[in-house]
Order: sequence, then structure tokens, then C-alpha cells
Amino acid sequence: MVISGIYVETIPGQAEQAAAQLTKLDGVEVHHIHEEKKVILTLETVTVDQSYKTAEKFKDVDGVLAICLVYTNFEDEPFYQEVAGVQ
Repeated sequence: MVISGIYVETIPGQAEQAAAQLTKLDGVEVHHIHEEKKVILTLETVTVDQSYKTAEKFKDVDGVLAICLVYTNFEDEPFYQEVAGVQ
């Protein structure tokens, strides 16, 4: 499992609409909207590749200005488990 904390900056006043669109994406959970322009969310996927592909879709959401990865945890990602010899 890959879990990422992401901060999305939107056009002021468009955070609610952007958050509604973002939550339609698989693995996205919106946790907080701040000052009507900042969306704080987590993204959970099985692989790093899936995480990247989902986050790329954020750019297509109306009102999104910037996307900032705050943290990520991918120690349980299948590829890294295999490389480390952990099953």
C-alpha cells in the first residue's frame, strides 16, 4: 500500500468544487479545506505507479493551481517488498 499526503492549491473560492471532483478519483480522501483555496487529502494506492498516475489526474480538475506532495509511505509497495526479499 502506498499512502501519500497531498496539499492542493486551488483558485480562491474553488476548493469545494475541486475537492468534490478529486474525491471521485479512486483512493482519494479529502480531509480538510482551508481558506476556500487549500485542499488537504490522502491518496492510497497499491503501487507507486498507480499513485503517480492518479495524482497526474489532479491537473485536469477545474480550479487546481498546484499540487504538493507532503509525505509518502511506500514500504509495503509490492515491488519494494520483492526487492527486499520480504514476503
